[in-house]
Amino acid sequence: MAAVTVRVFLTDAFKQGPVARSADTYVEALRSLVEEYPVLKGLILTQDGHLQRTYIYLLNGRSVEFLGKEHAPLADGDTLSVFPPVGGG
Repeated sequence: MAAVTVRVFLTDAFKQGPVARSADTYVEALRSLVEEYPVLKGLILTQDGHLQRTYIYLLNGRSVEFLGKEHAPLADGDTLSVFPPVGGG
């Protein structure tokens, strides 16, 4: 298991700073985070424990879409970030 840091940028719903996790994949780290912080249940993960399509998920600043999606492997020292959807024009 890799020791990683998870940062969730949901100001209204989650005001916790960086959280340390141990996990092998991106989704495992988020699942353990949701277990500890139930306020995130249904927000960053679907009810069946997969990544919500509306959020932005980064691994060391890169989209997990290009790194294996929710099964992106983790290494010690990685930083996982979750951002709400962004719009503009």
